[in-house]
Amino acid sequence: MNVEATILTALVTLTVLAIVTVVMVLKYNRQHHEEIRQGLLKQAAHYGIASPDELTNSELTLQIRAAKRARKQRNIKTA
Repeated sequence: MNVEATILTALVTLTVLAIVTVVMVLKYNRQHHEEIRQGLLKQAAHYGIASPDELTNSELTLQIRAAKRARKQRNIKTA
């Protein structure tokens, strides 16, 4: 019985922590949307991504990742 109670307590604790983490991340993203957007626009300009104003933050993040991978591959080939 003691082991079952410990396992149940651990599962409840992990579930609560997961829910709290998700809520906090969503709240942070809502409150700091403009700051996040400005950082993404700066990175997009650095990597030469065209017309970032039309993209959402998630699309822009994917474009930046793809540009980083492409630049890394070019650097590996030239090395």
